[in-house]
Amino acid sequence: MFQKLTTGIFMVLFITALISCSSNTKLYEQWSNEAYSGPKLQKVLVIGVFKDDIKRRAFESAFVKEIEAMGKKGVAGYTLTPPNENFKNKDEILAAVKKSGADAVLITSFKGVIEKERDIPPRVDYVPSMGMRYGQYGYGYGYRGYYGSTYNTVYRPGYTVTDTIVQLDTRVFSVATEEMVWAGKTKSVNAATAGEIVKDLAKIVVSDMKNSGLIQ
Repeated sequence: MFQKLTTGIFMVLFITALISCSSNTKLYEQWSNEAYSGPKLQKVLVIGVFKDDIKRRAFESAFVKEIEAMGKKGVAGYTLTPPNENFKNKDEILAAVKKSGADAVLITSFKGVIEKERDIPPRVDYVPSMGMRYGQYGYGYGYRGYYGSTYNTVYRPGYTVTDTIVQLDTRVFSVATEEMVWAGKTKSVNAATAGEIVKDLAKIVVSDMKNSGLIQ
């Protein structure tokens, strides 16, 4: 019975650890241009502003993939522009837009990583007792002593965890007017991979643009 009880305790701790480390990307600031009266956006040129050009390429490709999975057209900026260190002026952006045939430009910039500690308070978990047969007499573990006898209590001391928060800033511009039509800031907490952040970000941005009436 001790072995089964130990297994139950381990599973409680393991599940709790998974929950505390799960990825969580949220849009914490959002703005959309309510005065925009142009046509619905159909094709988006994606540009990632990152110092590392390999990271930029990976970001743009992944974002385009997510956009197209949602039924929209996307173009990765790196296919039309020079590396970031040589990509500095408006004329280069406009040339890339013209080549792409896009009606919108989405620019995402990296705003930094924050590590923040938080305290997990102590708690008491209840682990089911195991090993007794149905109807067994003696110590109240059978159905006769069911109430109050089927769970063991396990005390879990408090502890401190460190959350890793990745901050990104995304802005969308109309090609026709060059006006910004959507903007948002996101935080991704404890993401396992960069790909996970991009996937969540793309879904959040495209979904909110739909809700804002910018795309169909």
